[in-house]
Amino acid sequence: EIRINSYLQSWKTAMTVRSSQPPDLLRMIKVGQKYRLRMEGISFERTILRQMPIWHHAQADPKIRRLTNSRASKCLQNKHNLTTVGDAEDLAAALPVVIIRGRLANEHTNSNYCECRDCTELRQVINCEHPHTCMLRAQELLDTLPEKWDPRAEQPEDHEYDLNNLQKERDEENFNYHLSTTWNISDVFQIFTNQLTVSTRKVVTTNPRELSIVATDGSCIDNGQDTAIAGAGVFFGMSDPKNQSIKIPKTSGTTALIQSNQTAELLATKVASE
Repeated sequence: EIRINSYLQSWKTAMTVRSSQPPDLLRMIKVGQKYRLRMEGISFERTILRQMPIWHHAQADPKIRRLTNSRASKCLQNKHNLTTVGDAEDLAAALPVVIIRGRLANEHTNSNYCECRDCTELRQVINCEHPHTCMLRAQELLDTLPEKWDPRAEQPEDHEYDLNNLQKERDEENFNYHLSTTWNISDVFQIFTNQLTVSTRKVVTTNPRELSIVATDGSCIDNGQDTAIAGAGVFFGMSDPKNQSIKIPKTSGTTALIQSNQTAELLATKVASE
């Protein structure tokens, strides 16, 4: 069965009394709809991208539906037990994609009669009769994914330092600037979303060599009182023209700004990142 999760895939389950789904599951889905549960995130680590189901992938180009019922797809489903994006990526990895000095970088040839190690193993272990065709179909499935959801593409995590390796002084904490959602596929779900279409655009990342170290802080006189006055500071370095001291305004457009330490610290971070 290639239908796994209606939140991760493009199919929808019937919610009527005639539905074949267990009542407890229907109640869970209704609660999710009530609180606007869906996948959401700026970017995701490859570990999560690879855990996504490849069949009926929720963010894939709709043409992925036409790739479901061919002979090769049935072989992938029934013999290869190909279920996830990671499964498809691993299978397609055997295809020759790099040429070094006029020769393919691996042993595979573009033929179902290829005798490379991967093809031979597929024939012997799972009785696949057309391994090259199956590899191509796995690649075609992956090619329907937008870059944000494609583990083969460059991702923000490629430019995110390991925070544990950054130097810090005593009593300091490194700011976690990572954009990528980490850990597990269950962490991609958010509630109270606005129900708009999930963005498939890949985040443009900054080259690590262009990163700057900047200090920010905010403070407030009479914090918590009606007479509170807040300010913020941004410090790039001695005599740096980008250094700023900022008085927190009472309003931003039509929005009233609370005079507090937290508001000042957030504004300082915003200014430093611009």
